[in-house]
Amino acid sequence: MKRHTEQFVGALFRTLADEGHAEAQEALLEAYQSQAAADRAELVHDLLSELVVVLGQHLDEREEVDVLTDAIEVLLNRFSAVIEASPAAILVVDTDGRIQLWNDGAERTFGWTESEMTGISYPERLMDSPETFEEYLRRLQDGERLTGVETRHHNRDGGVLDVRLWAAPLRSKENGFDGATFVISDISDRKQREQRLSVLNRLLRHNIRNDMAVVQGRLEMLAEELPDDNPHVETIERRIDDVLDMSETARHIERLGDGGDADLTELDLATLLRDRLDRLRAGTVEADIQASVPDRAPVFAHELLPYAVDNVLENAVEHNDATTPRVAVDVSPAPEASNRVALHIADDGPGLPDTERKVLTADTETQLTHSTGVGLWLTRWIIRSSDGELGVDTSRFGGTRVSIRLPSARAQSGASHPI
Repeated sequence: MKRHTEQFVGALFRTLADEGHAEAQEALLEAYQSQAAADRAELVHDLLSELVVVLGQHLDEREEVDVLTDAIEVLLNRFSAVIEASPAAILVVDTDGRIQLWNDGAERTFGWTESEMTGISYPERLMDSPETFEEYLRRLQDGERLTGVETRHHNRDGGVLDVRLWAAPLRSKENGFDGATFVISDISDRKQREQRLSVLNRLLRHNIRNDMAVVQGRLEMLAEELPDDNPHVETIERRIDDVLDMSETARHIERLGDGGDADLTELDLATLLRDRLDRLRAGTVEADIQASVPDRAPVFAHELLPYAVDNVLENAVEHNDATTPRVAVDVSPAPEASNRVALHIADDGPGLPDTERKVLTADTETQLTHSTGVGLWLTRWIIRSSDGELGVDTSRFGGTRVSIRLPSARAQSGASHPI
């Protein structure tokens, strides 16, 4: 409501200027400047009160009516322009679900004109499952908003569209709940692409696993006839492992694509790091790994966060040309935002190549130059799906430092201890 009040005060201020009421406009401006240091909500409330006083002092009754009418007309024209220009379908229904407003976006999406749809039952004409509308209406009557609900609607041609909808209740002083506004987006093309990619992804992964199992079996048979530590056998084994890793990465990407807000969960970053660092230390590569991690560091993140942490830690060790790779890990509240937890992973390697740095930090996907970029892409997608941030800079050892900032599940994460 505060936003609407601000818009109304702004429209009145401009109307006073347009209609030549400079004295009243100046008085309102002085009231604003005298209260500019106040809290925003308090400022808006006081300005609206001051506006009533200013209008009464500087305008007669007819001028007040004209100014208020013109200001409301300005707002209505602005809101109408937004509704009609919107590519999404926007409709307003009454308490019985009958359509009262139908914009051009709704006509483009579903095919019916405004005259054909005004007064028609929204659930009966459009919804694939009309009975779900009763649930929507109940939630809206309780003051809830619907956000990004995926469902199916019919169009004029008899087809069924996959849609995503948002809705908010409308209220009046006389009747309380007075209907609702729905904003509906057609996502049919996107859903079809997702389904095709999912089928293709699963088919390829199934074939890769089966084919690699055959290759591994034949390789083991050949290896029995060759000397131990044959470099060709070792090379083929590494390549098979790479292909299987890529298949696993593809599976994670599919899971990430199927997710949403429901996949965000509370994870203890401290426990996660202790487990991952123990695994890293037990690996075949010797490394000097130092870590300072609090007892607990609860964060909200995507369920695939462990994979992203593994990827960054493994890159710090495996792509390090030092005789004994050095890695430093620390977790602390991010200094620039108290509601974030920062994870820093620093190494003394040769530094991240520009192509891979762009994969982690660019606003858009960059072209892959080799397969390792797929894991980096997935790392970035996981962090962004967690409402997190990724940063890459030079570490104090001269190598790479990757910084990950995630939403904290509590204000403080506790004291840090080496592990």
